[in-house]
Amino acid sequence: HIITKSILHPLKELSQATDEIARGNLNYELKHQAADEIGQFAKAFDLMRIRLQQSLDKQAAYELSRKQLVANISHDLATPIAIIKGYVEGLEDGVARDEASFKRYLGVIKDKSEQLDRLVEDLSQYSKLELGRLEIKKELTDSKPMFERILNSFETSFENSAVKFHVVRPLTSVLVHVDKHRIEQVMDNLIKNAQGYSGDHALIEVQIKSLDNHLQVQVKDNGIGISAEDLPYIFDLFYRGEKSRSREFGGSGQGLAISKFIIEAHGGEMWAESTPGKGSTFFFTLPHTAR
Repeated sequence: HIITKSILHPLKELSQATDEIARGNLNYELKHQAADEIGQFAKAFDLMRIRLQQSLDKQAAYELSRKQLVANISHDLATPIAIIKGYVEGLEDGVARDEASFKRYLGVIKDKSEQLDRLVEDLSQYSKLELGRLEIKKELTDSKPMFERILNSFETSFENSAVKFHVVRPLTSVLVHVDKHRIEQVMDNLIKNAQGYSGDHALIEVQIKSLDNHLQVQVKDNGIGISAEDLPYIFDLFYRGEKSRSREFGGSGQGLAISKFIIEAHGGEMWAESTPGKGSTFFFTLPHTAR
């Protein structure tokens, strides 16, 4: 009776637990709590069950994320392709009967082709980032001339538009160890993001500060803003908030994710603050070096 209670019964429990796990029931918990060798084995067995459950949960979440990613990519590719197809068919059917209409049709086709090109390029870069294959060539650089060159190009491009683009000057001059091309890419993403979500009469302000041991860059807009529910997820690849921000305004949904990867690869941070209906401010930091 003692042998049955102390050995055979726990072994029977282990056997039953093994059968339950084999059937896929990973919620089956062993009740054997003794401090003897079998109890220790039961504890290890239950720990294995928990870790297996966690592993499967993680795999299921990854699979769901992968399926959602594929669905979003498919949508983002299909939308401009459908528009291009429609306008090409319109041209073939002779809908554009004058030169102005013809040019308008060609303009839409060109815009959507460029959107497709950006989507494919962003996806390629994001894949390289995840695999650690995106090349980042850092060099010691004075931040002031680097940002002057980047921002001057935007000031020129917005000169004849309704967009009000303001740079707070003088720009800070510190030494940063960066890939200038990648920092320009980040600024391009943030400024175009601000423009896209602020409409034709966007007000975009860029300010650069030196704080302690890092440089802080902020890009502020007067756009639609981001809800508190969406804000923690806006740097996730293809994240869709309640306003479907990327789809509504033609973005690929990848620019912010790529930008965050690039900044973190430089040892910096990226985040955003926003008030729905009033606008958003995106921040990133870069470590700077003493002269």
